[in-house]
Amino acid sequence: MNITGSLQIRNGTYYMMLRVPRGDGTYTQKAKTTKIKVQGKNERETRRNKLEAEKMLAQWSDDLEQNVGLANHRPLIAALDEWLERRKRSIRQNTYESYLCEYNYHIKPYFTPKKLRLCDVTPRIIQRYVDDKETSGLSPNSVKKHLVILNGVFNDAIKLGDMTFNPCARITPSRREKFVGKAYTAEEARQLLAAVKGDPLEPAVYLALYLGLRRSEVAGLRWMDVDMENDQVHIRNTIVRFYTVTEQERTKSRASKRDLFLPAGLKTYLQELRKKQEENHAFLDLAFSEESHVCQWEDGRAFQPEYISTRFREVLQKRGLPKIRFHDLRHTAGSLLINQGQSAKQVQEFLGHENVATTLDIYTHLTMDRKKDTAAAIDSLLSDAS
Repeated sequence: MNITGSLQIRNGTYYMMLRVPRGDGTYTQKAKTTKIKVQGKNERETRRNKLEAEKMLAQWSDDLEQNVGLANHRPLIAALDEWLERRKRSIRQNTYESYLCEYNYHIKPYFTPKKLRLCDVTPRIIQRYVDDKETSGLSPNSVKKHLVILNGVFNDAIKLGDMTFNPCARITPSRREKFVGKAYTAEEARQLLAAVKGDPLEPAVYLALYLGLRRSEVAGLRWMDVDMENDQVHIRNTIVRFYTVTEQERTKSRASKRDLFLPAGLKTYLQELRKKQEENHAFLDLAFSEESHVCQWEDGRAFQPEYISTRFREVLQKRGLPKIRFHDLRHTAGSLLINQGQSAKQVQEFLGHENVATTLDIYTHLTMDRKKDTAAAIDSLLSDAS
């Protein structure tokens, strides 16, 4: 489909009208004034004005054909590669690596054999990709991440004037699955603490249960962040990994950067742990630093996030404990607090959520006892009223 155009007259002036094809088979209209008057001072000037307007129309049409056409004919894979490289400079390393992982394992292998250009991609092609991925077993949540990448490429192409339509705009992926985490009861949590006694993973479990920390926060916590004198823990540092391990003085969000009060039981445990680590460093003739991580190996190296998850699964299997993810210890902490009567706002700040709705929606697992209390409360109110 080619660009077509015509001249129209508005208020005695020539206007250029172009009919520009979109990538989905439809057209969009573009209008632009020539600033050339229809009527000249004489018949000769009138004819000349029309010729000038026609030249301007032809030139504008040619420019759009060339600019949009050249960009539109770029290979889709090349455009995706360029987009990822640009995004690399403006997003966090782990976010970039998550994009790269989805691209290398799913998007690139799917589209490379098809040898599509940007101008070839239609909504039907994107919808077929979504359907194929969901049929293969990927969850709607995973496919949504792929659409973030594809959307980004076409939106950038529109901003740069390379395209006039985003073929992802009309896609309807399956409804996103709502994730429901698991949580231990207080008794199961105590059993877990006993099960990890003396295990390298012990400090990680203590931090996750007592403070509700994320895995990246557990791995990144340093002794300088633990204020024993004022009974405070400052969540500032994280360690994340996708392709590479990255330590950074930042948290998942602004709300994640928080100060927590140090529970007495955890304080006692950390005091003993620090003493052991200092003694071990002295024995190995290593300097102990305030920048040392709370969760560390004997030689002072910090735990990698993946080790925490892997070792956690091993401990649960070995001890015959209910199977949950390490992140579910954070769910456990939030649920136990809610079940003890802590307000949602208090738990939100404790866990470092952006808003209280997240706390109520994801991390609160009311026990049957709490539900029984709720039923008794409404029963009492209604019974009294009757």
